[in-house]
Amino acid sequence: MNVMSNLPIPATGDDWESSLTQAFGVLLGHPLADFDSGAEYAADYSGSWLYESQADTDPAWLEPAALAGRETITNENLLLLDEVGYPELRFDASRSLFEIDTAVDFPAAFKEDLAAVKVRGHERRPVVRGADLARLTARHGVDLTSPDLPAKTWCVVRARIASDGTLLDALRVATGIGEGSDGLVPCEEKDAATEAAIAAVEHAGIRAHLRAFCSPGSDLGLCLWYMRKCREEGSPLVAQWEEAGEQFEITVQRVEA
Repeated sequence: MNVMSNLPIPATGDDWESSLTQAFGVLLGHPLADFDSGAEYAADYSGSWLYESQADTDPAWLEPAALAGRETITNENLLLLDEVGYPELRFDASRSLFEIDTAVDFPAAFKEDLAAVKVRGHERRPVVRGADLARLTARHGVDLTSPDLPAKTWCVVRARIASDGTLLDALRVATGIGEGSDGLVPCEEKDAATEAAIAAVEHAGIRAHLRAFCSPGSDLGLCLWYMRKCREEGSPLVAQWEEAGEQFEITVQRVEA
């Protein structure tokens, strides 16, 4: 079952924002002020679970309002943690990445335009942004929802979690925090390493919530060493979490032009 909702995500109070900013600075090992405040940041969902759950070919991704970025979608198979209290992940199809099989009998001009806007992939299976896909299918009259098309003509390979473009909001949605303190889910699992990593987080509720996102023994573990190494080298990567079963990962990074 898919749920459509309107963009954008509303802003929250200054005190709450300050508490989140301080907490994520502790989690990342760098104050958020150290990152480029003028850049755009995003949180992406990727990994084998996208196709194993068949969420990657859910027709909801191709709804005109979703593909154009006017509405977000949810999918009951795509979660952070399957526990009560975590908000549903909302995805922005327009900024998600789609792989298209151009071996299908599409118009030649459509294939050429796909090649011109691809962000990665090769001629047979270019990967394009949803917004570009929406524009090109409309231009060439291509219906990717047609039942006559072969299976796996298209699929989502990287799903963009909806956020407002700031680093703070990308980190918020990546860690399953709602829009206020009532959207926090305390993690009861404790160990010395986890407690040391988040000891400096001032807000008790946020500190308890973030336990699930900094302990290698929990369902998700923060790759601090990878984040720090890449940041020193000018990489767009900010942080990355990997699910314990290695079926999906959440990546927060600076959006490159």
